[in-house]
Amino acid sequence: MIYSLNIPMRQIRILPLFSVTFCFLLLTGVFAQEADKERIIQTVRFLSEENHPRTGAKENKGKTIEFITKAIADTGFNVTREEFAIKHILCDSSFLESPDPQNQVAIVMSQYKYVNIHALKKGKMDKRIIVAAHYDAITESPGADDNASAVAVLIELAHFLKTTELNCDIELVFYDAEESGCLGSQYHAKKLKAQNVDVVCMLCLDLVGYYSDKENSQEYPISAMSLLYGTKGNFLAMFGRPEDAPLVSEATQAFQKATTLRILSLPAPKELEGLLSRSDHAPFWQEGYPALFFTDTAEFRNKNYHQDTDTWDTLDYERLAQVPGGLYEIILTIDAR
Repeated sequence: MIYSLNIPMRQIRILPLFSVTFCFLLLTGVFAQEADKERIIQTVRFLSEENHPRTGAKENKGKTIEFITKAIADTGFNVTREEFAIKHILCDSSFLESPDPQNQVAIVMSQYKYVNIHALKKGKMDKRIIVAAHYDAITESPGADDNASAVAVLIELAHFLKTTELNCDIELVFYDAEESGCLGSQYHAKKLKAQNVDVVCMLCLDLVGYYSDKENSQEYPISAMSLLYGTKGNFLAMFGRPEDAPLVSEATQAFQKATTLRILSLPAPKELEGLLSRSDHAPFWQEGYPALFFTDTAEFRNKNYHQDTDTWDTLDYERLAQVPGGLYEIILTIDAR
């Protein structure tokens, strides 16, 4: 049977153009997954407003752990909690300066228990990609940007990865005690090294929700950087070690493919080693693992950093909601390689 299609010539001319446009948008990542902005806002509000303070020692820890566990319970990740203890020691100067054990005084003042939250999804190969953020905050600050913003991103990422099959294992880790010296990530990185786990890459997020289009809203530890990168705090910064320059380039292209959020990336210069050792990627660098650090640059942009003004309503949720999609594309790119 022969059917006759009565399509006006004007529509016939439009159809090929639509097909080409559709394919172009699909290939360029415009149809990337979208984050649930309302869920991000609810996460940040709960952690910074209803669950403040949330220190690494004890305050509100149980409620934080339960909230994160329930938020990713239906995403197919196997969620576990790992507890570890750290002794805090008071000692006199001779204990530090002399190898002679006589006349040395050291007193164990306290032993705190900390909890890391691990969410693991197995892949086809015995290799692992880790994405991490700390969930604790200093007592004085609600910690909306630092670091409820990154916790919200990881929860969204778990939903993105719910039906995604990958070659590598994916581990999302919510670290305790970053504000006490990156204790959670130190413990994890050393354990992975001792177990010879093949970590392809670690992606660390710390303060990823504050943006501004105003001139002079962005400062730099090296003033000359403003000539290269501008004075508007409208980008997400990404740092890696100099030896990870190919990974930095690969991740930059993947992130920019999936989002309109500008990402500023560079191998970490020697001059910034001190500043860049303050978050949870640093222990992985120390153990020799490739790691990328994502941040809105903290006090160089967000003057609410470590202040009681770091509240949920100061963040840019339109831009924050783009971060999960960019990370998802980075994971797909690294995993395919």
